[in-house]
Formats: sequence, structure tokens, C-alpha cells
Amino acid sequence: MRRLAVGTFVAVAVALVGAGATFAGSDHGHGHRGLTFFSTENAFAPLPVTAGKFSVGDRVVFSDDLFTAKGGVQVGTDGGECTTVRVTDAAAASGVLQCLVTFSLPGGQITTQALNTLTGGGFAGAQTGAITGGTGRYRGATGQFTVDFLSGGATNITFYLDD
Repeated sequence: MRRLAVGTFVAVAVALVGAGATFAGSDHGHGHRGLTFFSTENAFAPLPVTAGKFSVGDRVVFSDDLFTAKGGVQVGTDGGECTTVRVTDAAAASGVLQCLVTFSLPGGQITTQALNTLTGGGFAGAQTGAITGGTGRYRGATGQFTVDFLSGGATNITFYLDD
């Protein structure tokens, strides 16, 4: 069940952090500013409803360290939880998880929410979600984010903030 790590997710999503953070924010068209970070797993706790069985209601709680890039400077942390909301194949630990993740960055926090697809006990590829708010310099933040799930529980997360 360890492969369930969001890395952010994050997860999560979280999910969630790419190669080369750009705090000033670059324009990605359509009035969006992008912030990108790289994350590594710091803490991970699976909370199954029934031990050894993948089922609706299973949760994973996690936190990650956020860096400007792989091997770069640490610029923040995240923390979140994902809850299994749909099981498509219990034997293969495949389904959909709702992930809520908060990212703590210089100047404030960004909150996110997403439905992420889990296949064979792990997240893969790029998955998107919503930016639901923020504090400090990110107060009232809206937009979306993309999490690229990498090997070893690492992720690249890019926030696309609406102007």
C-alpha cells in the first residue's frame, strides 16, 4: 500500500512542484501565472478501513518537502489527505481518491482539491485539480494545478494561478 503515496499529493496531488520553481510567476497564457516545484515524501500514513483490503473510505495522510527543483533549495512543505471514493478493481488497488492538500510557501498557503486516479496501487502520469484558495500573498487564489507523478514517490507540481 506504500505505492499509494501521493508524494502530494499529492499528492496530490496533490497534487502535488516541478523542476525550477518560479516564484515571480511566469505567464502561461490566458492570464495565468505558473509556479512550479519538486516534492519529496516526508511522512506517509495509510489508514485502511479493513487491513489488507482496498475499499471506499481508505485514507492516506501525508506531508512532503517542496524544492525549487530536484536537488534544489527547500522552499516549503505540503500536507494533505486522500480518501478512496470509488473502487474500480479492489484486487489491483485501483480507483479514485479525493485529495485535499495545503501547500505552505513563502508568503502564504495555497489550498487544493482533486479527484485522482489510482491504478495498481499507485498514481501515474499527469493529473489536474483545482486551486480552491489561499492565504497571504495567495489570498483568494483560484486556478488549477497539475501533478506529474514520478518514480520513488516524487512529484512535479505546477500551479496555474488566475490573475
